Amino acid sequence: MHTELARARHAYELGRLRTSLVRATPIVAAVAALALSMDGRTGLVWLPVTVAVWIFANWRGGPLLRGTYVGLVGGLVTLALPLTVLRPCCSPEAMVEGMQCCTQPSACVTAGALLGVVLAALLPASGTRWRAAGGTALGVVSVAILRCSTLFAAEALGLVGGLAVGMLVATLGRSIVGRPGVVR
Repeated sequence: MHTELARARHAYELGRLRTSLVRATPIVAAVAALALSMDGRTGLVWLPVTVAVWIFANWRGGPLLRGTYVGLVGGLVTLALPLTVLRPCCSPEAMVEGMQCCTQPSACVTAGALLGVVLAALLPASGTRWRAAGGTALGVVSVAILRCSTLFAAEALGLVGGLAVGMLVATLGRSIVGRPGVVR
């Protein structure tokens, strides 16, 4: 009896994994095509992370998956941010020619934090907020990592760190304000 249950569970999880792969494929393909058109092949090195995030999110489902879709939108915004915003001390000509530019992690932290606050405002106000926030962070990272490959390490960490801090602060603030007995 126990082995039959284990086999059934194993078959069920394999089926969910296959379905997750099928559902993740169009999203990953679209993100890869967009990243390829914007930054060339440099970002595609990180595509396995994007694949893993979307397979995992589809496998888990629920609030985590819904949050990942919100994060996808935020990730697309990071992909669309011009490098002149993330590296304000470089001219576009210098970036195209591959010249050395100064790094500006603070600009990336600021852009990431602003985006994180906006994304946290889109999360549901229910008890699943933290799972959705985790999914949103995964969704953003699944796309932003492709953009961050064109940045220096400090800038990439600044962008992702800013997103995480912005989301954490806004989500924490919403959870405190949403509690009974808190004056609004």
